[in-house]
Amino acid sequence: MTAAIFAAIAAALALLAVASLPATAIGLLVCWHIARPQKSPADTSNRINKIRSIWFVLTREDLLAPHIPWLRRDELDNVRGEGTR
Repeated sequence: MTAAIFAAIAAALALLAVASLPATAIGLLVCWHIARPQKSPADTSNRINKIRSIWFVLTREDLLAPHIPWLRRDELDNVRGEGTR
């Protein structure tokens, strides 16, 4: 009985580990883009601005959407190219 319980727990943990891979990959991608070498004329202090802009995009989409037209449209309309004229 206990071997079956341990096997079920191990299977659940394995499933959880596999399910978390996409979120981990996105997080690593964001960290890489913050930490990667800066291109000229940016310097290392611009990393703070990158962090600020990511936070702004994640938390203030209502303030960002009026300035970027494709954020106001439905994604299917963006794919079809509707509303771009």
